[in-house]
Parts: sequence; C-alpha cells; structure tokens
Amino acid sequence: MMKKTKSRSLKRKSYLGNAIRIGGRFINYKMGIYGAIFLGFVVFVINFRLTAEWGPSMTASLKQGSYTFLFGGVIMKFCEILAIKIKQQFLAIGLAIILPAVIAVSLTFGLHNLRGTPRPIASTIPTLLIIPATAVVAVKKRKSINNAFSSVE
Repeated sequence: MMKKTKSRSLKRKSYLGNAIRIGGRFINYKMGIYGAIFLGFVVFVINFRLTAEWGPSMTASLKQGSYTFLFGGVIMKFCEILAIKIKQQFLAIGLAIILPAVIAVSLTFGLHNLRGTPRPIASTIPTLLIIPATAVVAVKKRKSINNAFSSVE
C-alpha cells in the first residue's frame, strides 16, 4: 500500500514537471515573473496616487501582475522566436521589438478598460517599458544564435 501512495505522488510531480517544461516552450517564465512584480507595483502606485483608493488600486495591480506573468511571458517568448527565426538580422530584431510591444500595449489597454481600473490610460503607459525589454531580449537571443552558428562553422 505504501508503494502505491509513493508512486502516485511521484506521478503528480512528474505531471507538474512536464507541464512546466511544456509551458516553457510558450512562456518565458523569468521575464513573466519580473514583469508581473514590476508592472503590478507600478500600476498600484499610479492608481493609488491618483485616487487614494486602496481596493481599486490593488485590483488594478493584481490584474496587471497576473496578466503580465502569463501574457508578458508569452509575448517575450514570441520576441525570442522572432529574433531567431527570421533570417535577416535587422528585420528579425526590428520585428522582435515592435510586434510584441504593439500586442502588449493593445492587450493591456483593453484589460484596463474592463471594470476595476480607475485610470486605464495611466495604467497602460508603464507597459511601454516592454520596448527596451524586447530590445534587450531580441539582441541577446540573436547574438546567442549567431554565436552558436559561428562556433559550428
């Protein structure tokens, strides 16, 4: 009986590990976490300073943090993919910066226009910080792929 319980817990851990690994193909977890903490805090401060209302400001912050972890992680993974899949380097880096930024800003503005965000435009402005983030990630990823190809040759 002890073996069955131990085996079941190992299977659950294995399933969780597999889910995390598979998710890593679509989500940049590290950038998602960094973005969630940073933008969640910024959105809270913006809304609290403008309204002095704790509840709606925290709601906006939690929405931003949750959204940024999931969608920001996906968008940053999209940035990486664009940076390495497009053959022409200048085009790859340019699209890897612009497309994810446009998507992120548009989705964030849409999210904050839903109920609960006192100042949707003010809450969306910090999302523009994705532009330097995508620039750094795109260039770094492109350099790593260029270095990998040059070491093979």
